[in-house]
Amino acid sequence: MKIAILETVVPSGHEVEYDRGLVNEFNAKGHSPVFFVPENYPFKTDYGTPVEYLDGGEAVSYSKSGFIKKLFLSFTREYRRKCWFDSACRIAAEKAFSMIVIPTATPRYLRTILHSKLRNSKIPVVVNLQVFSFEKKGRLQQFLSLAKKLEKYKNIHITITSPNHFLRNLPNVEYINPPFYKPTLIKSKGDYDGHTPLTLSLYGFYRRDDNVKMLFDIFAKGEFTVPVSFIVQAVTNNKKDEESCNELISLYGNNPRFKFTKEYLRDESWQKALDDSDVILAPYNSKQYLYTYSAMCFNALGFKRPVIISDSVNPQLLDEFKVGIKLDFKDYEETKKKVVNFINNFKNDYPQYLSEINKAAEVYSFENVVKGFLKYKTE
Repeated sequence: MKIAILETVVPSGHEVEYDRGLVNEFNAKGHSPVFFVPENYPFKTDYGTPVEYLDGGEAVSYSKSGFIKKLFLSFTREYRRKCWFDSACRIAAEKAFSMIVIPTATPRYLRTILHSKLRNSKIPVVVNLQVFSFEKKGRLQQFLSLAKKLEKYKNIHITITSPNHFLRNLPNVEYINPPFYKPTLIKSKGDYDGHTPLTLSLYGFYRRDDNVKMLFDIFAKGEFTVPVSFIVQAVTNNKKDEESCNELISLYGNNPRFKFTKEYLRDESWQKALDDSDVILAPYNSKQYLYTYSAMCFNALGFKRPVIISDSVNPQLLDEFKVGIKLDFKDYEETKKKVVNFINNFKNDYPQYLSEINKAAEVYSFENVVKGFLKYKTE
């Protein structure tokens, strides 16, 4: 079955790995994935799949754009998206595709579909919201309104691979558990073997956050019974985060427990960095992760690495599976006690963490995501 992966988002690390997981799973099931992308699309990696280029102009990025420019680019992107969708509908029909999957959508995509030829597609179109959060005012009502308007278009299927459980029971919306991200480009070193130092890593774009500051202070002052190493990817997205990161480097850069790297990790280097870690940190205090999943957390668990996360990061995951520890960061001494106990007892507790990660991996997988998409296929 020929499946179009309609990707119009300028890719960053997360989208790259998500698309890679979909391609690998579609191939494993004997299907033929093909990327549908705007002209001159800036692929960050080679997925080894055919590509169809869409009419309508190049993909639009908001990177480093001010308010006025972002407003203009928003209108540009909206117009081009309609053109891309019209083009995708035509190509899919002409070249006998069986399904179109939009892997990384937002409610704006639903609005565009309502005004494009895609709404009347003769083949199933799966519109997947995988990292979109509904915590901001008005977003939920916007989504519900658009989903309602799309009900009459029977070949348009909306899926959500984020922890938005409250959106279940809508007639044209299906919830699918998000996936763990397993090693695909490297051979993993395997499970933790008791070595030291124990390596804890904070990867992804660094963001200014009080939880991180508290955690670093604990790492610097904690009385650990095993040698420890803390690796921080000191890569930022804006000036404020850069200033905050530089402040931490000035505080802890000479501390032998800390290592800061400004390397931009991608593909093999990204996967190797995760694999070389023993514990992954996802401590950020962000309400959005109550509604969508943390890619950092789900990368860690795909590599079978336990996590230290804040209680705002996918709390239902650690409520269901003991794959690490969850911190509320409300009291310094209590947080310090939990962190120190976690590290000092890690060798003994690791078998339980690993067992729970393996259980969770049966629920949170690309196999289940793709199975959820394929339920809409027509013969």
